[in-house]
Amino acid sequence: MAPSRSMTGDTMVMADEKAQQPPTSPTNTDASGDTLRGDAIIEIEEDDGSTTRPSEDSRNSSVNEDAQPRDTKRPTVLRRITGSFKSTPEPLDITEINTRKLENTPNGFPRLAAFQSSEANFGLYRSFSYLHSRILLDLQDEITMLEKELDEIDWDDFEAAPERLRSRETDVSMASSEGTTRTRRVILREIKEKLMEYDEVLIKARELEAFQKPSDRNYRSVRRYHHNTKPLMDAEMDSIRSKEDTVSLRSGREWATFDGGVETVIGQVDRGLKWVFRTKEPPLQRIFRTPALRAKTTNSFISLYSSSRIDQLINILITFVIFILLVIPVTTMYHLTSTSDSSGSAGADSKDTLNAVGVLIVFTLLFSAAMSILTKAARHELFAASAAYCAILVVFIGNFTGPRD
Repeated sequence: MAPSRSMTGDTMVMADEKAQQPPTSPTNTDASGDTLRGDAIIEIEEDDGSTTRPSEDSRNSSVNEDAQPRDTKRPTVLRRITGSFKSTPEPLDITEINTRKLENTPNGFPRLAAFQSSEANFGLYRSFSYLHSRILLDLQDEITMLEKELDEIDWDDFEAAPERLRSRETDVSMASSEGTTRTRRVILREIKEKLMEYDEVLIKARELEAFQKPSDRNYRSVRRYHHNTKPLMDAEMDSIRSKEDTVSLRSGREWATFDGGVETVIGQVDRGLKWVFRTKEPPLQRIFRTPALRAKTTNSFISLYSSSRIDQLINILITFVIFILLVIPVTTMYHLTSTSDSSGSAGADSKDTLNAVGVLIVFTLLFSAAMSILTKAARHELFAASAAYCAILVVFIGNFTGPRD
């Protein structure tokens, strides 16, 4: 029988590896263990109500243990320190999760729905912008005709009975005495209904326009899935072919294009490592794919990466890029100015100053390019950030090449 598993956070740990119970945290002063701390952590209540009667063998074993001298070892200082940070393993009924697997779903619309819901980047659907426009134009024309009809009645009453335009009660009483069906009240009621319908469709159409278009990478991934598995008949696949009318449910991350490139590189490196080391599974799979994502499918052509882990890698890369863009130009300019100090000639000083300015221009351009690629900064934000970066480098040039005694 396979050992039971429990999932805590993003890691899956076998139950046999959690057999040893760590010592209780010294901050837990409640003996029952049922505490609600300041950070809203709910502890598991231990079942102490059930008591068992000790058997004869257990009593004999306890006597033998008391007769023999106990060889106990005092815990080391490192074990005492690390023991307080270890958490008690959660029971299986808390860590157990249910994951819908693609292969366990009937092929067709059910499996396609399971695939598109397995990852937010695959949630691509049509917005039907053409049909929204048709409905809006039709309602707009109906409202326009009602508006013209209302204007005609208003001008007729202005010439024949202007008091009807100045009193609603008078207009209602005179309309009831005339016995006409197309009264001002009826027309206004129809205009109100059409306007409410028109406004609702108009607002919904505007909200749909705010949805982001899918990236080429995500769109190609969904098209490849349709090509490989063919979940629908060919006549039913017209929706996915309408790329310009397709929207994504994913709210774009700040550097979605850069994220996609990183995921592509990870996939290529993962396949290369798998071929080099001859492993059954890609080596990087356990790092960038959670157990829940790996359990969704066994298809080797589908790679579901954890967005949180990809974001962590992206943050590390961004930090490294910022470090390079700040340290390398300062180091280069310091090296240029230090060589000019050793030579002492005026011509060498001016030449090195020009070289430092060239370094400033190059790295300012690199900083602007990194800002535009890695972020969604607006034009004024990009200009302000580049100006601030350039000002920092100018300060360094002024300090290094300032007047000397």
